Amino acid sequence: MFWSVFWASVHYLGILMLFGFLYGELLLWRTGINERNIRTLLWLDIGYGLSALAVLVSGIARAGWTEKGWDFYLSSPWFHGKVTLFILIALLSLYPTKVLLGWRKTVKAGHVPEIDATLQRNLRGVLVAELHLVVLMPILAALMARGVGMGV
Repeated sequence: MFWSVFWASVHYLGILMLFGFLYGELLLWRTGINERNIRTLLWLDIGYGLSALAVLVSGIARAGWTEKGWDFYLSSPWFHGKVTLFILIALLSLYPTKVLLGWRKTVKAGHVPEIDATLQRNLRGVLVAELHLVVLMPILAALMARGVGMGV
């Protein structure tokens, strides 16, 4: 019982942190990038990646080593939907992370990278798409946990 509660707690807190970091990145993009907040943006992206890792590890632990076990999850179409969404979100997040990692040397030198309107619009669009997909995850989780469509 302890491990079930532990992994569920890590999973839920990881999801909340993931959403918070992602929303923080979007807010910074909306206010415009300057020397002060670009470092914050870099740290938010690191936090986002670490929270995604926590969600992944705790999700695997919950699926494999708690009450319901792998058989329950693997037979659920909602679980497969959640995994697909998670992978899609991870793939979308590669674009902003790649851009931010490319700026590290410029930022370390104390400069603000050049950001044109197209880059601004594209990065904001990706962040908004990620947030919308993250919001779908609890819906799929609720359907999965209740065995909807599985004959349970």
